[in-house]
Amino acid sequence: MSNPIENTRTFYEENAESFIARTVHVDMSHHYKHFLKSIPAGGRVLDAGCGSGRDTLAFKKLGYHLDAFDASSEMVKSARDLTGVDVQQNTFQNFTSAAIYDGIWAYASLLHVPYVELPLVLSKLAAALKNNAPLFASFKLGEGEVTREDGRRFSMMNEERFRALLAEVPELKLENIRIVDSTKKITPAEKWLCVLLSKRN
Repeated sequence: MSNPIENTRTFYEENAESFIARTVHVDMSHHYKHFLKSIPAGGRVLDAGCGSGRDTLAFKKLGYHLDAFDASSEMVKSARDLTGVDVQQNTFQNFTSAAIYDGIWAYASLLHVPYVELPLVLSKLAAALKNNAPLFASFKLGEGEVTREDGRRFSMMNEERFRALLAEVPELKLENIRIVDSTKKITPAEKWLCVLLSKRN
């Protein structure tokens, strides 16, 4: 029986070059401003599920100190080459850290975690945040668990599902939730649920 998580990882291992080519130059500045406004200058940021390293590099150029990880070894190699950051190979399920981060960025990455595992994963991310520090995440808009033809598995999300999820993670507070369209440079066009959270004192 196939393993959806392994199938997803295999997709990124085998298609890293084409995926990076489609996504590495996308302008994410409109998302950055919501996330960075509460992070001190030179703060420590974790790019969780960093993919190509696009956002890691952007934050580094803005003067922040970066850590990053990704589940795909090919993505890790590419992100290291692009950013000069010692990107680690890791999964959300295995990630642990003390409360050292001024912010955690999880753009289009938590969506590969099975929905039932998201409360524990979010609790682990919260444990890695300093008090009041932000966590940004985005999910494809929809319901249920979806496996695409390319083998990737997604936990689709809408506001109701996310609020139910967050009720199981009292360490985090919802600051903002919004639905946005994907950039025109990404095809097919999709809607995304973007959430900004903060760690409670």
